Amino acid sequence: MTPAHTARARTIEQRSLRFGVGANAVMAIAGFAAHVASGSSALLLDGLYSAVLVGSSLIASRISRNVIRPPDRAWPYGYDGQEALYVLFRSLVLLGVIGFGLGSASGTLIDWARGDTIPALQLHSVAGYTLAITVLCSLLAWRHFHDWHRTGRISLLLLTEARNARIDALITMATGLALLITPWLSGTAMAGIAPITDALLVIAVSVVLLLEPLRALKEAMSQAAGRAADPKILQQTREVLMQELSGLQLQMMDFTVQQLGRTAFVVVYINPLEAMDSAVVDGLRHHIDARCSQELQQPVRSEIILTVMPPIHRPDSSLQAAS
Repeated sequence: MTPAHTARARTIEQRSLRFGVGANAVMAIAGFAAHVASGSSALLLDGLYSAVLVGSSLIASRISRNVIRPPDRAWPYGYDGQEALYVLFRSLVLLGVIGFGLGSASGTLIDWARGDTIPALQLHSVAGYTLAITVLCSLLAWRHFHDWHRTGRISLLLLTEARNARIDALITMATGLALLITPWLSGTAMAGIAPITDALLVIAVSVVLLLEPLRALKEAMSQAAGRAADPKILQQTREVLMQELSGLQLQMMDFTVQQLGRTAFVVVYINPLEAMDSAVVDGLRHHIDARCSQELQQPVRSEIILTVMPPIHRPDSSLQAAS
């Protein structure tokens, strides 16, 4: 990416995240108001979910400005890891909110099983809330996905926020429709569970909501722990390196790729077959940065290590010496 393209992408990302802060703030307030008006714990959970996204969008906006900064004395390996850590801790907070919802719903079910009276819901505001929030969530998801594509599909921040907005839209629509159907259960075989429909909805919503933060948590933990990039990125990097090093008087002993947020870190282990000037090594590294970034369509930072024996494992037999 050129500096101009990078600056434009960051501007788009910042605007999209700021839009997310405002939209989620509106949805959080609406969720709390709908909970007060209806008494529905499911709508309270919806509001809490949006409230968490307000905070996460604010943090994401700050991290978006940090990740493009080059390494310095304070952060000698760069700021890219902040993006993965943001996703990790944000997933943990969402899991805490979901756990709160499950605990509240379980308490309601226990009270119902003991024969306690469960207060009836007031559903007059649910239809308007469901329609408005579903439309707003869908608009937010579209905005984030659209801006993610416009910025080169490299922003883990925008992709995460877009997925959450899409899930929130589906959950809000399903919850609202289920609550509105509740009065129709009277006189049917399901009339007995009508008083606990709200608690059952909270449990169902919580189970569905668990999937996204668990997936994001697993991915972020893998990146933060230093796991290698996925096989597709490894194969693409291998092909680029074989092309770039072909014809040079050196042997590529091995290479590694680690994904950290939006950035791929490439380390190439080479065995020079003749003397190499340090300026040549620097030039080769910059060239690998540019070619890998172009091929992978994401920022790449590379390092070249001269060695006759890679420190990680046996040399890859498929990496051939260039002559």
